Amino acid sequence: MPFKPVLVRERDCYTVRGIANKLGISAEDALACVRSLSARGILTLRSDSLPDGYDPGGDAEAIGKYQVTWVGLARFKGKLLVAYPKYYPLGTEPSEDELKQVFRVLRKASGGLASIGAADPDALEDGGSFALMLRLLESYEENGIYSNYVRVLRDNGTGEIAWEPTIAALQPFMDGDAPAYFDLKTCGTSRDAADFVERLHRCVLTRCSADLEAWGIDELLGLAPVRISGEELEDFGDAEAVSYRLEQERSVQFVTWKQDVIDMLLRYLNPGEEYAAPEDELCLGTTSFYHAWEEACKAAFGDRLADRLDSLGVELRGEWTMRGRETLLGIIPRPEWARYDAEGVEEPCGEVDTLIPDVVAVHGDGAGGLAFCIYDAKYYTPTLGERVRGVPGVESVTKQVLYQSAYRRFVLDCGFSRVANVFLVPRHGGCVRRMGRVAFPGVFEPLGGPFTDGVEMWELPAEDVFECYLRGELIDGDVLRRVTGLG
Repeated sequence: MPFKPVLVRERDCYTVRGIANKLGISAEDALACVRSLSARGILTLRSDSLPDGYDPGGDAEAIGKYQVTWVGLARFKGKLLVAYPKYYPLGTEPSEDELKQVFRVLRKASGGLASIGAADPDALEDGGSFALMLRLLESYEENGIYSNYVRVLRDNGTGEIAWEPTIAALQPFMDGDAPAYFDLKTCGTSRDAADFVERLHRCVLTRCSADLEAWGIDELLGLAPVRISGEELEDFGDAEAVSYRLEQERSVQFVTWKQDVIDMLLRYLNPGEEYAAPEDELCLGTTSFYHAWEEACKAAFGDRLADRLDSLGVELRGEWTMRGRETLLGIIPRPEWARYDAEGVEEPCGEVDTLIPDVVAVHGDGAGGLAFCIYDAKYYTPTLGERVRGVPGVESVTKQVLYQSAYRRFVLDCGFSRVANVFLVPRHGGCVRRMGRVAFPGVFEPLGGPFTDGVEMWELPAEDVFECYLRGELIDGDVLRRVTGLG
């Protein structure tokens, strides 16, 4: 592995001394590191790690335990810290390829590397310079290098004929009443090989790429090296003169992505406090990795919640033949509120929010069997045994049963052979495994076939589900048949 990160697991706890030992730094630097990461929402002080009756004005920072509440990377004084997801068992660390996959998932779920940040809204923002560098490199990946083309007129060129300049500048030969031109003015483009902004763009991109490589995070983030310039920033003149030329170019540039590039170059050359150099401290990650798991399950299990009923491949019957343009989300009933006026007469109120499942899908077994599937993606690490820990709470169980009731008429009218009601939880490696099930006897009465009277929990290899998400593919058909009970 070309980079040498220090690995920690999400949800694991460390004291300041533990952080010092883990990173190989002094206790003083470790305390500074803990303060920096806590401000960004990466570490959280566990109140239950402090002695009973502890005075909050004391040295809680020094004696308390800090929990890793985030997945991502952080750099502190030359040390690279990488937090990996909590579904890895204790003592098991991800491989290089698995780490790279995690960051590809973060990148896709966030809409770009530069958009990934600590999710705590009260946390301090990351050094803006780091995000700016990532935006520059991502823009280059998508659009290429900035280039400037000058529109020119040529004599008898290969481009489009410019009739107005031709008529104004050249004498025609008259063939009867029709003019004929032996020479023509044509439109063309001439690329300025010494274009200032292009050269500067190449220089900055090369420098950004070299910095990420020196910090040991380029390959981890899946960024290819960019070596397209041998110039230094000093070759372009002082910042004021360079900024003036950029602003001049910006005033005549009307292509959006090129405008964005110029704006980013201006910020890169004139960093404010929010764009301070990130050599010593930077972070990239999220405290809401559960969102990535939810998005991955939607992709892998073929979420149809927003699809029209007449696009599901199901024979619509009864009233549903007239409701084909509605979606699976739209047919969920809504709570109905009413108010009483001064005379005690009931009046209906406006619409309110209703139940929204994570994933609703329709799967067939190829032999006529059809399953209506209600999935809830849970980023949990449950334990089922004499002690039940880390499982979805009563609210989650209740909602799953209610989802089934909400679709009851549609399922019965359209002839589904079974309903699958499933919690999907991640695991590291291994095979797809049915962990257990939960029922709520005495509270919810059984609905009878094809419905289920409980919610099953399935463990899925996270790497496989995330690969489906990255590729935009459904999970293996055998897995679908097992989870839905069709095979």
